[in-house]
Amino acid sequence: MSEQLAETIIVSNKDVSEYALRVIVALRNITENEVVVIKGRGDFIEKAIDVYNEVKARIGDSIKLVSVNIGTEKAGRRYFPTIEIKLTYSA
Repeated sequence: MSEQLAETIIVSNKDVSEYALRVIVALRNITENEVVVIKGRGDFIEKAIDVYNEVKARIGDSIKLVSVNIGTEKAGRRYFPTIEIKLTYSA
């Protein structure tokens, strides 16, 4: 199954519930082969996981975890750990 990116939500300083709401709205507007990505970098990796957990608590079994990717990104001279959580919605 080839998946297309619908939206990437980058987690930073806002409240977890704000990001969860953005993810839920994005999930409700996607088509069958599209995914929504929750991305956290550096200190926001834990918050990205919290966003996923809140979305899962709100929607339940209607979301499907497609994949979780961890890696690094270079910004200037520094490298930052990253996480990407790919989700899809099945009504």
